[in-house]
This record gives sequence, structure tokens and C-alpha cells, in this order.
Amino acid sequence: MAAQPVEYWGCKFNEGKDMGDLMGWTEKWNEVADDLSDQSYSAWVMTPMFTESMSQYDFIWGGAWGSYQQMGTGMGEFFGGDEGSALFAEFQEITTCNSHTLWTSVTIRQGE
Repeated sequence: MAAQPVEYWGCKFNEGKDMGDLMGWTEKWNEVADDLSDQSYSAWVMTPMFTESMSQYDFIWGGAWGSYQQMGTGMGEFFGGDEGSALFAEFQEITTCNSHTLWTSVTIRQGE
């Protein structure tokens, strides 16, 4: 199977902000994402159940594209556009993400 890019953002809520603020923001994010030409990006908000450092992150934002070409198109379109840039500035008012990593993922088994 083909490799695909997967990103992870490790984030802590800014003072006075919480999951409700993030989920409200994701509604706006989905509206902007729905209008992008590349629709291969899938995203997840993950909260820790157990880890060696429960206080390291309040949540992880995980996202994956269908290919590296789609990643380039999607990131360029989102971060290069006025609407995406403004929306990302709102995200930064809610949370501080001290970690942003990109991984290569290869599916070894697809669930039903």
C-alpha cells in the first residue's frame, strides 16, 4: 500500500479555554475545509487515557492526507488563503501546540 502523510499537533489549552472552545472552533474549521479543493484530509482530536506524562498535552490533533501531493495542495490552500490563516489564528487563541510532527503511515490492515 502507498505511504501517506500523517501529522500530529500536541497541544495545551490556553488559560480560560477548554474542549468546548476547541469543538466550537472545529465547526468553523469544517466549513472552511469543506470548501477546499483537496478533500482527502481526515482529522481527529484525541485526548489521553493513559500515557507516561498525563499533563504533557490536553489533546492531540491528528490529521492525514491521501498522498504527499494532496498534503502540499491542502496545506498551501488552507494556510495560504485569508480564511484559513484567520481561522488558524483563532486556533492559536484557544491552544498552544508545542509539538507538530509529520509521520509516514503505511496501512497494514484495513478494518471493516
